[in-house]
Amino acid sequence: MDSPNDRYRQIAQRHGVDLASVSPPSFADRTEALEKCLADKNVPFPIPQDKAQECLRAACSGQPFRIGMLSDQTVDLGVYTNAQHYDAYTFEENLSWACLIAEQQKSKHRYACGEYLHGEELFSIGGAVIPDFYLLNARIFQQTQWQLATVNQIIPAELFFTCHSRRFFPVTTFMRALEQDYLQEPDIGHDVAGHVSTFTIPVVAQLMQSHGLARNRIYQERDDALAVSTDPQERQAIERRGDELLLYAERIYWFTVEFGLVLEDPSIRAYGAGILSSPGETRFSIDSNRPTRILVDPSSDRDLLRLATTDYLINEFQKTYFVIRQFHLLESITPERIVRIAKLASKLPHFSWRDLVPGDHVLQVGESAVSTNEKYLRLAFHSFDTHCEQGDECLTRTAIRNLRLFAKKSNANAELCELFGSQIPPVPAGIMDWFVPRDDQGEFPQATRPLDLAPPV
Repeated sequence: MDSPNDRYRQIAQRHGVDLASVSPPSFADRTEALEKCLADKNVPFPIPQDKAQECLRAACSGQPFRIGMLSDQTVDLGVYTNAQHYDAYTFEENLSWACLIAEQQKSKHRYACGEYLHGEELFSIGGAVIPDFYLLNARIFQQTQWQLATVNQIIPAELFFTCHSRRFFPVTTFMRALEQDYLQEPDIGHDVAGHVSTFTIPVVAQLMQSHGLARNRIYQERDDALAVSTDPQERQAIERRGDELLLYAERIYWFTVEFGLVLEDPSIRAYGAGILSSPGETRFSIDSNRPTRILVDPSSDRDLLRLATTDYLINEFQKTYFVIRQFHLLESITPERIVRIAKLASKLPHFSWRDLVPGDHVLQVGESAVSTNEKYLRLAFHSFDTHCEQGDECLTRTAIRNLRLFAKKSNANAELCELFGSQIPPVPAGIMDWFVPRDDQGEFPQATRPLDLAPPV
């Protein structure tokens, strides 16, 4: 039977890791490095002396890192509060980090955009040991004015984006098991090795904060409306409306910050943290001919609405990726515009992650791509239903939602719909007779039974 050391040696060799390099710095070495970093004034955002002293005292006294303390901002994480007990990390956890980083580096240096790679170099994320959050937080603040906030699990979206609005990024403190690939919850390998380097792309860092501020506005509008409403049904409608707007805003975040691609002539490169934290999806998003890739201009309302109305995948590689020409185009996605686009999106049809929409600038047609008409025609012939595999379930769901939208013509914005091309052919009568509603909305609207209208798509 192999000893643990033999197993570690074999795993390290398989990933190209020097086992001798997996040696965490001592407490004294960490505090010395932190003191030197905090005193550095040759950075974009020098740390105020009083904040630097407070941080150094906390680190030197052995307090575990909980949340950045280098600005006047903070966030109450409540029951989700956590701390990084750095010296508690085992050799195996540090080796797991080293192996993950080694695999990520192979794909990142080939597929990541230059700005992202610059961030990894600035923050020394590519090392063979788990980063000390005190030191990493100081380096991040000096370059971007963002800070870290440790959490013990996935946190509610409202709290996550409240952190964003104050330039805090929630990070977990646990490291996945050695050679574990897929995780249901993010670990340091995802949060730090995937996300943190994007902060050095100024427009992406600003976009993240803009999403936090936009969601704050949506929450405030919802709470103001609830404060003056006493009717239970009206209150439910207000809650649903708020959730709907948050979903549209979240999709913009998903297709940019998490899964965005950018042109770096003559190639496409990744900047989305969700892509770059997964070596497999990094290669898939750029090299594979299986997904669809669509070029978008975020400064165009049409294209931003395209993101807001498109569904996305959570537990598998994306079927569609959106590519921007240049990072400066993301500057147009302000908090005000996110809220405005979210409100407009409710008047538009929804698209599945497989749809090709008239007006799309398609760079690559994916193997599972469909036209916007196809889902209606397939629905008419019952060629898929809600029991089908996930991709078809999304087609069904978006088709039914769109038919409901157009059944109540006043709910649809015809002028906006024209941005996405022509009308679909008249849908055969009785198309929805087979459908049994699975929600609390009641029967499918009777107005759609004849379906003699031609809903625009």
